[in-house]
Amino acid sequence: MKTTQLINQLDAQLITIKSGGLTIFAPDDSSFSNLKVGFLNSLADNQKIELLQFHVLPTYVSSSNFDSLSNPVRTLAGDNPDRLQLNVTAYGNNVNISTGVVNATITGVIYSDKVLAIYHVDKVLLPLDFFKPKPPAPAPSPSIAPKTDNDNSSADDSLGTSKDSSGAWSLTSSLGTTLVSLGFSLVALVIISS
Repeated sequence: MKTTQLINQLDAQLITIKSGGLTIFAPDDSSFSNLKVGFLNSLADNQKIELLQFHVLPTYVSSSNFDSLSNPVRTLAGDNPDRLQLNVTAYGNNVNISTGVVNATITGVIYSDKVLAIYHVDKVLLPLDFFKPKPPAPAPSPSIAPKTDNDNSSADDSLGTSKDSSGAWSLTSSLGTTLVSLGFSLVALVIISS
């Protein structure tokens, strides 16, 4: 939280809150150990911040009031349910949290007062948006199709090139006579100039 500066944002919110408070879902180290190896390192900096913000509700929710929340629940990461869906379901003393990727359970209260509640969750809450396939890159603009050996159009003739049965290219003049190859011309030039 220190490297993402989220701690400063949370401090500022707690200081300036008139009412509302904050609720934090805190997974323990073993929850992070259960993530796919390299997952956290694969996230961009803005995704790391969003992941932390996804664990924070911008209102205080006491342990007895989870059943009063309307789904999807808004987090500090935003309230776009297509990207950041967080649903909370309470049955008596059991509170379950679903993100579309993981189903987590609140396993205990770490801290609670009238403005701040911190709950232990058994899994890292992973936003669905992190796992949705990204739209494919736009297709490249169409290019001119390569010519086939059977193509008798005049494009090769106007360029002064032709292809023989061996697949080798030769340069031809507009009158059809074969020009001397570049390599032969260079050798001749070296002999003449010496």
